[in-house]
Amino acid sequence: MEKFKSQRPVVYRCDGVNCRKKKGKLLDYYIKKYKLKNKIEVEQMDCNNKCEQAPVLHLHPDDIWFSEKDLGTIVKKHILNK
Repeated sequence: MEKFKSQRPVVYRCDGVNCRKKKGKLLDYYIKKYKLKNKIEVEQMDCNNKCEQAPVLHLHPDDIWFSEKDLGTIVKKHILNK
């Protein structure tokens, strides 16, 4: 029987060209600030054609697409409050 991954939230980070150009260090900052290293997973995803919002992130399983500028709100409402 295959083991299932943990039920931790997963933040998918777009690896498309436009997002890579604009990618800041904000996600890494919040992971360190709130000690989230063992509470969330971070995965890369292919371009999702939301380049106007670059850098783009997706929170799973909540199915929330957001830009890095909204990361603080997402972390507080959907990750820390669980």
